[in-house]
Amino acid sequence: MARRGPWTGRTGDPPVVGVQIRILGPISMMSRKVPVPLAGQRQLRVLTALALASGRTVNTPELITQLWGENPPRTASGQLQTSVWMIRRSLASIGAPQEIVRSTDSGYQLDPDLCEIDSDIFRRNVATAKGLVRAKLEEEALDLIKEALALWRGPALATISSSALQTRAARLEEERIAALQQRICLEIRLGQYEEAIVELTDLIVLHPLREELYAHLMQALYLSGRQADALAVFRRARTTLTDELGIYPGPRLTTLERAILCQDADMLSAVPGMAVR
Repeated sequence: MARRGPWTGRTGDPPVVGVQIRILGPISMMSRKVPVPLAGQRQLRVLTALALASGRTVNTPELITQLWGENPPRTASGQLQTSVWMIRRSLASIGAPQEIVRSTDSGYQLDPDLCEIDSDIFRRNVATAKGLVRAKLEEEALDLIKEALALWRGPALATISSSALQTRAARLEEERIAALQQRICLEIRLGQYEEAIVELTDLIVLHPLREELYAHLMQALYLSGRQADALAVFRRARTTLTDELGIYPGPRLTTLERAILCQDADMLSAVPGMAVR
């Protein structure tokens, strides 16, 4: 399956757009591999808010809220205009098109024909991978999911201090976790158990209350011939959930435990999300 450019494929060809905007990690902007110099938190916030809109117009009041919250300064509108002017000047300083940041009747937007945003590519690749899974092209889907996740260079919006924008960062993180789980499911389906075990072990340390991570780890361990270790994961999940939340593992984990105890492949396949090839 052919894909183009360093963002969407492995061909090494340059992207067809003029500027790449990166928000899946520290905020940055590049044109022809040259960084666009962005100085100041306000410029970064404006760029981030526009990038999160994926080419749609963000009206001026919404932008002001995302920059300053519910109590903006009286000069907010003027500061916003200045920030947009400074971003355009930074683009021009390296020969990139200033019109990437467009003014509209109600606010501002990024021109989708002139720039490419890493979060958009991430989402597009994840959606395409899901289609490949439905078409039974699981190896191709796994490759594409790996490419999507490789776009992440750290926590989303890592250099942004705005609380309103950090709420959006949390949503992006949920999408990353979902894509990681999709990759792990594909690795298990393709018999790549050790890769899945390592990734799940690390993820559980970061997200100890997510039952689905324990379930996938139990499955990977069991299918790799480590039944005792799989049952130990269930006990760990039970202890963590009862100590931290005062709840017992849900039906997915308890059914999975019974399937492993009985070495019942049919029961294992019947657990939602646990189908075995």
